[in-house]
Amino acid sequence: MFDAKIMKSIKVNLGARIESYNQKFNYIDFGSNLEQNIDTTVVDILPSASVIYSITKKMNVRASYAKTLSRPEFRELAPFAFYNFAMDNIISGNPNLKRATIDNFDLRYEVYPGSGQMFTITGFYKNFQNPIEMIMRPGTSGAPELYYTNVPHVTSNGLELEYRIKLDVFSKDSIPNKFLSNTTLYANAAIIKSKVDVSEVVGSNYDERPLQGQSPYIINTGIIYNSEEKGWNISLSYNVVGRRIYLVGNSQEPDVWEKERHRFDFQIRKSFKNNLEITFNVRDILAQKQLFYQDLNGNKKYDKGTDNRWQEVSYGQTFGLTLGYKF
Repeated sequence: MFDAKIMKSIKVNLGARIESYNQKFNYIDFGSNLEQNIDTTVVDILPSASVIYSITKKMNVRASYAKTLSRPEFRELAPFAFYNFAMDNIISGNPNLKRATIDNFDLRYEVYPGSGQMFTITGFYKNFQNPIEMIMRPGTSGAPELYYTNVPHVTSNGLELEYRIKLDVFSKDSIPNKFLSNTTLYANAAIIKSKVDVSEVVGSNYDERPLQGQSPYIINTGIIYNSEEKGWNISLSYNVVGRRIYLVGNSQEPDVWEKERHRFDFQIRKSFKNNLEITFNVRDILAQKQLFYQDLNGNKKYDKGTDNRWQEVSYGQTFGLTLGYKF
């Protein structure tokens, strides 16, 4: 790693990570009943670079690049089928899976208006080689059969917005309002467009589609009240993930989509001077159902009675009460 300042306002960081990864995997081939041995060693050089330009003491522009990778798990490699009781399907591994490599580019503008406060906006681009996806096997009956495979090339780009701000910045009074100064609003939101080129894949229903598991948007936001003087900490958070492909389809079955699901969590904690602490929380207040469906009319949303409801999972709220004592 190399870290240096150029002039007063520019900081440069350069480096590279070298990984030599050995993976051994033995199994019996069910067709020939012969033992198969996989012994693979891969050496990867993973460079990274970033340049930070400080416009002011509270304002920066940051450009960065990093190469990363993702390796298949043993379950994804194991060439045998097992039944998934939770989702009512059969999953098979693929011993020929390759690791995925990703080139990551980011351009970020960041502002730090005060203590514990920030505002950033980031544009990003990612280039995937051989990412792993879960696909439905054609020509099966009964429980769906799924398997893992590499797709040759995927690109992803988008915009991310993040802020954390104390509400007293909106107060016009010269004397700070204690309630507002103890209350923080935060959010993280991203808009993402991923593209898998499947124009030459046999049995594909279209030329391109989103990457399996990648949502077009993600939103996390919430509000926190924290008073160290009175020992109160109260928070309410919200999360939603846009609809995404849960299972990649084939020439016989359309893709299975996971519908967006809204979630609220609440927590209140009271600390006492005798080191006693009481916490009450409620997770998943709305307890919305998780719906998996096939978008038969292709309008990018779930239409009850028109689209095929593939599976539905019901959830309940979780209530917790904790009593703690600090020694």
